Amino acid sequence: LVNMVVNRIMKDGKKSLAYQILYRAVKKIQQKTETNPLLVLCQAIRRVTPNIGVKTRRNKKGSTRKVPIEIGSKQGRALAIHWLLEASQKRPG
Repeated sequence: LVNMVVNRIMKDGKKSLAYQILYRAVKKIQQKTETNPLLVLCQAIRRVTPNIGVKTRRNKKGSTRKVPIEIGSKQGRALAIHWLLEASQKRPG
């Protein structure tokens, strides 16, 4: 899970910088919550992970409609990490 997060943070192949960013975030979580920061990270990802997604389908008449589909665990986890990092980048600081 940590590697998935680091790989999403990483830009231009700078993995060591991505690890530094993650370790700083983990340290802040540790200071604020005084609990295991990896458990907090896992819990956040688990809460954000979607079970169902929406896919557009075209019927025989040519009109499109949205159909719910089940999302696998790996794809759901990847989406959750993406959404969390996207939301964190929008925050100031």
